[in-house]
Amino acid sequence: MATLTPTSTTLVNGDELLLITHPTLRAKLLHARLVDEFSAKSVIQRGEKVYLSLRSIADEAARREIAWAILRLQMGANLKAEEIPDPLRTALQTVSSGPSPLLLALMAGGLGGVIGGVMLMAFVGLIVTMMNVPAESYVGVMATAVAFVLGSAVFGLITTIVVWRRLAK
Repeated sequence: MATLTPTSTTLVNGDELLLITHPTLRAKLLHARLVDEFSAKSVIQRGEKVYLSLRSIADEAARREIAWAILRLQMGANLKAEEIPDPLRTALQTVSSGPSPLLLALMAGGLGGVIGGVMLMAFVGLIVTMMNVPAESYVGVMATAVAFVLGSAVFGLITTIVVWRRLAK
């Protein structure tokens, strides 16, 4: 039975360096170097190769835990945030891979609001036509325009709340 060891470890002047070969992990760590203190000290780029230095971590168990997490990430494992050791987790979380759940919910709410408003406007237009009543109110505003505005607001708000709750889980 074979055992896995972090074979990509290199010792340079007593400094333990882990070679980062996974393209996505490599890109995240290089980007995190710009915004995260741990990454700024620990991510080293030498030519085309990128290394993670474990020199700044005093605890041997923490170094071993980070080395194993890097090995698993490079093998393509999808680790939960709780499974990644703290300094590495903060480095990887500083790199946002997409918009926040709130922003996604607001975008979906805007789209849902427009679609809902148009559908309600069409329904009101159909009712007004079938009932053969004037579409203008006493203030000169079309009933379909009022239906569009109110429908957009209501459907947009409902869509935003529903999508945000689902994405926040």
